[in-house]
Amino acid sequence: MELRKLVSDYLPNAVVAATIFTIYNTYTGDIADPVTIGVEFLFYVIAIFIGFIVITPILNKALDSVRT
Repeated sequence: MELRKLVSDYLPNAVVAATIFTIYNTYTGDIADPVTIGVEFLFYVIAIFIGFIVITPILNKALDSVRT
């Protein structure tokens, strides 16, 4: 799969999920420094994006084997 397709498929979902996690951590008081908020947001986006890339093919393969 090419990188452009991966980015267009998974990056918007990763950004939304990272935003939710960052807002929650800011609301609960775990992070308050603007630099820390930005760094954690970027780490969340990267981690969730890589997670989508790794987990989606595994789930597709598992679900395909169940259907057949």
